Amino acid sequence: MKSIHKIIAIALGLLMSNSMNAQVSFSAGTGMVNGFGTDKSFFGLHGGLELPRNNDVTFYGRFGHYFSRPDDNTGTGTVIIQDLTNTSLPYQLQVNYASTFNYTTIEGGTRYYLGNDYDNGFSAYGGTNFMLVFNSVKLQYETTDITGTYEWANDYELQATNDQRGVIIGLAIGLQGGLKYTIPAVGTAYFDVGGQYSILGQANNATASNTNQYSQLFFVFTVGFRKDLY
Repeated sequence: MKSIHKIIAIALGLLMSNSMNAQVSFSAGTGMVNGFGTDKSFFGLHGGLELPRNNDVTFYGRFGHYFSRPDDNTGTGTVIIQDLTNTSLPYQLQVNYASTFNYTTIEGGTRYYLGNDYDNGFSAYGGTNFMLVFNSVKLQYETTDITGTYEWANDYELQATNDQRGVIIGLAIGLQGGLKYTIPAVGTAYFDVGGQYSILGQANNATASNTNQYSQLFFVFTVGFRKDLY
């Protein structure tokens, strides 16, 4: 996670360095991700900054985390006894597992406002963006073997080839559109929808590769509130 935090800091620093005198706003809210062809929705939180280039065009950056859910991918792994001199227990056991999947996103792009401008009244907006996507996959093993006879946590360890965690790192491009309403001296409520397509995606191990929730095409729905910082 430290590397993700560094990327966020660099991205937001570049965003703010474009104009030291421009008005900057902070946004936060909730949201949902749906992968095309998958059967799960992932709910989470987001926060970001937005920097006007002029009254009708802005640059923005946003970080989002959408919490883990079971991905219906189940299987059986092997655990090996730690103390080879212990002959009272089987050398290896088969243990069932289920896996979970989540989304962490870092995005940036340009927005064009139609109707009223960025900081007044009711407006529609849209634009293009890019997104770094981190999908974490975790295997959750049952506490007993498949026969229900042995609890394995204290005496056994996972076979070296059974990675308990994996990650898919991707780069996506997309389009975003939304609606907002600014209340003078209070802030701005907004709702937007984005469609993203992963042009690059790499799993770091078999655990990540075997998930059935990964989709190159996915949609992000967000609702939140934006407040000017200065």
